[in-house]
Amino acid sequence: MRTTIVALQSKQPFTAAPAVAFPAAEFDLLVVTDGPADEVLREDVTGPAPEVAVLDREKWPECASGFDGPVEVVTNDEYCLADCARLRAELGLASRHPRQPAAYLDKVVMKRLLAAAGVRVPRFHAFEPLVTAAALIEFGLPAVVKPRQEANSRGVTVLRTPQDVSEWLAEHDGEAGWQVDEFVDGTLHHVNALVRDGAITPVQVGRYLGPLMGVHAGRTLGGVTEQESAFTAAVHEFNERVVRALGSEGAFVVHTEFAVNGAGELVVLEVAGRAPGALVSELAKLHAGVQLEVANLRMQAGLPVPEPVAQDVQAAWLWPAVMPGQRFHEPDLTGLRSEHEVHVRRVGREGNRSDGGLIGASVLLWHHDPDQLDEDVARALDLTWFS
Repeated sequence: MRTTIVALQSKQPFTAAPAVAFPAAEFDLLVVTDGPADEVLREDVTGPAPEVAVLDREKWPECASGFDGPVEVVTNDEYCLADCARLRAELGLASRHPRQPAAYLDKVVMKRLLAAAGVRVPRFHAFEPLVTAAALIEFGLPAVVKPRQEANSRGVTVLRTPQDVSEWLAEHDGEAGWQVDEFVDGTLHHVNALVRDGAITPVQVGRYLGPLMGVHAGRTLGGVTEQESAFTAAVHEFNERVVRALGSEGAFVVHTEFAVNGAGELVVLEVAGRAPGALVSELAKLHAGVQLEVANLRMQAGLPVPEPVAQDVQAAWLWPAVMPGQRFHEPDLTGLRSEHEVHVRRVGREGNRSDGGLIGASVLLWHHDPDQLDEDVARALDLTWFS
């Protein structure tokens, strides 16, 4: 009997077509969302569009239990992880999400557990129960204020001046659900692994080209894989300590973002019990032979995934910003020696009519020579993508 896959989605679109994880020849697939039906897939995703049901969240249990035959409920959306875990439990399905979801969802719980295990995290303060001016001022500047439970840099603000503090407090004083971190100055990285019932399998280490913020002001976001070295070996060992501290029971992808500060310390900034966004999953496919989002979805459904194997390929991604009044300008890509794919988003093709920068294109580059890849990334950053 065929298994029905119910894939939950809300705010974070799928970065790979769910049918790649669950082929139509073997599975029936339904995406259930409480958001817009036309936004369940990221705009640059190729492959067959899934059947989509738009339902209020309270109706999700009824939907998932209304099928004849076996059902698996999965998600890669940060905003659906807790619901997915609860729904799987209600349906009597195996528990494959982290046993303590808050360890991977609540930034304060996360940092408390890591600090207790001796893992370096930023100095932080939880506004409990509410935001107060005194606590924020005493923390010092610069500081980074964040919601305790959000993703994709939503709500994150760097406060650098007393004026920044005053403006932020005017908007948020007396609210619940916030925390503040010290500002960690250093290079930003990520590390990814497969977690399967206590076994932690390294996949890749990557370096961000800078903060994952600033698109509104025209900043190009991006990242590149790190070739295997003593540094990446140390990072994978470090990440195993992170996962052990937060919980390694279940079957999921872990994505740890960290900074290397001026003293050479690895400082954990955030950890997610799901596959990463941007084009990081695509980089993992090129670099290690594992598409992280596909792997995360399949592991939740109890299905096998390939073991990571080095592919002798380094890869990078860029998200150039399109500013108000601009539209796509065909750049000269003949100078790039790396293999590359470019997807221009709708706002890039039709023109940006908003009041700030937006992600206008997705650029994927790969080459077996890391030095050549670095040259091509620098060349791509200098190209005029929009005018």
